Amino acid sequence: MEQTFTGEHLLPGQIGQFLLVFSFIASLFSLFSYLQVAKFETTKPDLSLSWLKLSRLGFVLHAFAIIGIFVTLFYIIQSHLFEYHYAWKHSSTGLKAKYLLACFWEGSEGSFLLWTFWHAILGFFVIAKGRQWESRVMVVVLFVQAILCTLQLGIYFGDTKIGASAFTLLRNEMQGAPIFQQANYLEFIKDGSGLNPLLQNYWMVIHPPILFLGFALTLFPFAYAIAALWKGEYKTWVNPALRWTLATGAILGTGIMMGGAWAYESLTFGGYWAWDPVENASLVPWLIVISAIHTLIIYKSTGRSLKITLVFFILQYILIWYSTFLTRTGILGDTSVHAFTGEGASMKWHLLIAIILLLLWGIILLAKQWRKMPRIAGEEETSSREFWMLIGSIVLLISSMQIIFATSLPVWAPLYKSIFGSDVAPPTNREAYYNNIQVWFAIIVAMLTAATQYLKYKKSGNLKPFWKINSIILLASLALSVWIINWQKIAHLQYMVFLCVSLYALLANTFYLITAQKGNLKKAGGSITHIGFGMMLLGILFSAYKKEVISKDISGKVMNFGKETFEENAQESRNNVMIYRNTAVPMGEYMVRYLGDSTDNKNDPPITYFRLRFDKTDKKTGETIESFNLYPDAFINAKGQDGMSSNPDARHYWNKDIFVYITSAPNPKDKTDTSAYHPLEIKKGDSVFVSNGYFVFEGFNPTITNKNYKKEAGDVPVGVNLKGFDVNGSIGNIQPVFYIRGSQSGTVYDSLSALGTFIKVDKINPETETVTLGIKQRAQQDDYIVMKALVFPMIWLLWLGIIIMIVGFFVSLLARREKSK
Repeated sequence: MEQTFTGEHLLPGQIGQFLLVFSFIASLFSLFSYLQVAKFETTKPDLSLSWLKLSRLGFVLHAFAIIGIFVTLFYIIQSHLFEYHYAWKHSSTGLKAKYLLACFWEGSEGSFLLWTFWHAILGFFVIAKGRQWESRVMVVVLFVQAILCTLQLGIYFGDTKIGASAFTLLRNEMQGAPIFQQANYLEFIKDGSGLNPLLQNYWMVIHPPILFLGFALTLFPFAYAIAALWKGEYKTWVNPALRWTLATGAILGTGIMMGGAWAYESLTFGGYWAWDPVENASLVPWLIVISAIHTLIIYKSTGRSLKITLVFFILQYILIWYSTFLTRTGILGDTSVHAFTGEGASMKWHLLIAIILLLLWGIILLAKQWRKMPRIAGEEETSSREFWMLIGSIVLLISSMQIIFATSLPVWAPLYKSIFGSDVAPPTNREAYYNNIQVWFAIIVAMLTAATQYLKYKKSGNLKPFWKINSIILLASLALSVWIINWQKIAHLQYMVFLCVSLYALLANTFYLITAQKGNLKKAGGSITHIGFGMMLLGILFSAYKKEVISKDISGKVMNFGKETFEENAQESRNNVMIYRNTAVPMGEYMVRYLGDSTDNKNDPPITYFRLRFDKTDKKTGETIESFNLYPDAFINAKGQDGMSSNPDARHYWNKDIFVYITSAPNPKDKTDTSAYHPLEIKKGDSVFVSNGYFVFEGFNPTITNKNYKKEAGDVPVGVNLKGFDVNGSIGNIQPVFYIRGSQSGTVYDSLSALGTFIKVDKINPETETVTLGIKQRAQQDDYIVMKALVFPMIWLLWLGIIIMIVGFFVSLLARREKSK
């Protein structure tokens, strides 16, 4: 007899699982119907039209089922239905409402659903505007949808599990656990595991949806390429394919750059890009998309580069699936800050089969149509615009292959070892390894973006104007570079060249926008994008190459930062400073003082904020000319796990960012205390002064908010409300508690970390309405932090350049859309 369980809400999960299966069946039905549309569109148009109606009906049912799944899963998470494994694993009751959506896509099941959801939404645009391409494009879309649905089914065929469902019950995922032998097991599950602290950031609410929209968009250039090869028609597909590809470049690029912003604000590798494998896996398809945009424009303008354009379209989408394989199967292990290290391991073969099917589809059609594709006899003129655009696209391809090859080391290293008998070690300094190679690719691309637009398609004729304009701009860039090199003390040759060509790209594209395009922004999408690209490269150079660590430790003490060798720990120790509370240490042109911490226990998990004051003084007069506070925070031993998850804070100036984060601190719960309580009698309105602030007694309160107090039956408690202040004003409230339990009395302390003070209630005198407090302040040596501070010069150039570059994509997209009308 099957055991029954009390308190479970099974209906939402049953609805969700039904919709999963239904969406899969509907995708197959619509896929089959669209195949019939393509089959009969020329021979039996009436029959084809009938199948088209059925195809669209099937897709609508599929899309609404996906939306229903989305709503159902969010309801389960928002309602904290911890009988479901997904809700228990990724959410908790104390999680702030604004982060509930982040729970949705923290796991693979939710991420795949988000990906499927965007495909469903975008499919309606193909139905509305696809015209003669609708049937073949939608066949590709629905084939991919069917694959993604199988990744979410979570059903068994014999002993083989197909996908992982977000609607699996917790007791089914943890079969054999003693707690599930009890029918009322839910009474003992009070909370979920909670959202990863690193994802508790507003960027993680908006970055993943945009990134997955970019992933979803990559399907449509691929689908149009497959449709063109399938149909053998290479003219009318160009305009819709170009619009989809521009949208892909804009949205996927935005998603990637949002990831950089999240890393800058939430991670502690000291910047916005660390060549992390997950970052690389999303960057590489985007670079191929950029190559495809340029070769498609070549084909549209000259009739050349069709074959390589189709190859790019297929390759970029295969790389999207390959990036999914890298990040979801656990194959990257601990080489990535934010890869999925375990939960996706079971889907490795599932993803490999999907990649092989999609790749074979593209290769077979390319091979079948290769000799039939239109081509123009002869080679491109070396003085033509299309020749150098093609060179730039190939450079981006080679750059991408270098990145993905190095990123895939965990994939191919075991095979290398089995053949040659030796290990392949990853680079010891990952950032330097990639930077030293990719800088040369960036230099070539920057030069091409500057010069190529001054050439004409097919043949440029008289090149004297080209050489004259570009020589003047290049000399101006060189002169400006010499001044900046001396000013910024840039020492390495490759970065001197990088600076010069970045300025060249910025100035040449700006001049072209003003002169050749007469400032007409509607026609200047390419120039705007290239201006943003040049500005972004300058921002990368200044903020990364000239990045400076100002938290220099001179004590010689070596701390353990988890590095493999003593030398690495020693190097890291030299860049981190230990500061005791109310002690100031020099950092660059500032004196930095640690003023204490405060813990928000209402957050899940509790988060500790550290208060740092930066003071800058006039060297001659000694007067303070600037003072500001920064509040880096950290999750310490979250959910019982050892370690710290830090979030940086930054001070922004027009010419730099001051960026700080905490690398080590004692657990607020475990801070030792060498001082003793000192008694003090006060009444309402009195102030209690400590070394770095004071408290005001606001009165008694029968409503207890002190979490340290555990009420028992028959207790008569009273809280003593105290408000803490420092020189800048109010910094928090505490409530020590006095209680009567039977014939005995007791007290429960409360503390304010920002002042390092503990207060308890020793006695209450009802007649005089006074209270005797016990007060102690944590000794200075018991309260410290270890922190790192960096300066990023001119980082605003990076962010502004990215924004301008993305705007350029959208300007081009709107211009193409208007032109097609």
